[in-house]
Amino acid sequence: MSEEPRTGRLIPYLTEMFRFQAWIAMGKVASPVSGTVERDLATARTMIDLLAELETRTEGHRSPDESRALRGALTDLRLNYLEEQKKPAEPEPEAAGAKGEAQPEPEPEAPPEAEAPPKEAESE
Repeated sequence: MSEEPRTGRLIPYLTEMFRFQAWIAMGKVASPVSGTVERDLATARTMIDLLAELETRTEGHRSPDESRALRGALTDLRLNYLEEQKKPAEPEPEAAGAKGEAQPEPEPEAPPEAEAPPKEAESE
């Protein structure tokens, strides 16, 4: 009762792995490790370049489905990368907001005369 080895999983696996890492690096998806959304376009570019190299080096050795998935991932990532490049760089989060949590809006300060309620006359 030996199982036949399952083959043909490397290209889809690598395609999905690099695609997901690029999404994380573009700030489109929160990191599953830290739970934060961070933007690192240099890393995103590296992931896209690795997928492009995978496409080049496996030319002629992929199934039509693998080729379609790889081309689709590259096209989608490249378009999103260009879109992200057009956005201004995000400022570094402050220490309090570094965890990616939304910080509540500060309440407006009350005018000085409304801060303390008027004292009532004390009865003896």
